[in-house]
Amino acid sequence: MANRIAFFWVGDDISTPEYLVKSIRLTCGEGIEVIQLTDITTPAVPGVTNVMRNSLSEYIMVARLQAYSQLRLTKDFTYFCDADSIFINALSLESSYDVLLSPRIEVHKINPYYPEYYPEFEGKTTLEVMPFLFGAIAVRGENNIFNGLLRKCLKLPPRFHRWYGDQVALAKAVGAGNFSYGHLNPSIYLKIITNVPSQVELAQLVHEKVQMVTFKGPSVNKTSNLAQSFETLKTIHDSEILNRME
Repeated sequence: MANRIAFFWVGDDISTPEYLVKSIRLTCGEGIEVIQLTDITTPAVPGVTNVMRNSLSEYIMVARLQAYSQLRLTKDFTYFCDADSIFINALSLESSYDVLLSPRIEVHKINPYYPEYYPEFEGKTTLEVMPFLFGAIAVRGENNIFNGLLRKCLKLPPRFHRWYGDQVALAKAVGAGNFSYGHLNPSIYLKIITNVPSQVELAQLVHEKVQMVTFKGPSVNKTSNLAQSFETLKTIHDSEILNRME
């Protein structure tokens, strides 16, 4: 399948998505299409196939949905991913569904006061209000679900335009039965880590066929973690480590 990868990034500092693109080229090769979705002024990330520019909202949640919604889909999957990630294996997607979502597997009480007050979150868990993660979504065919998500997000109070709006809009769309969907296993397609893995730890994730890892957490130095992890990944691919694990 000629799947492709798309990511959203705005801002002059492109060091974070640079490591995403480097990792895609290392694991998936030069043949896969990589699309940068961005505003008018953000520099192009080296190694991308195409840069799709649009005038976007100043609010990050709205801007990302605008960028996603304006990308024309194809008969093959477009894999939309967070830029603070690296691929550690080649992307492989097979499903009878045209929409693949990443269910939330780690559940905790949500802080309704972060990063500002969200009364809707009082006494709720992350699973109750945002049952799906937005960091890995695969879509193909004629139905660009992000058009509907953008409309739902714009109807939310302005605080959701600044944060959480994409995930809340997605939860509302799923709850309303707006489209059929299958699942991406987050342990494979959106493995969340907070610290730089050792060479042994990263090699084990590669061996387990994890396809993408992403760095999350308020204290995470994402660019540094991405840089260190990418260098470790190169060492693993250039060595006999994986062969010895077979």
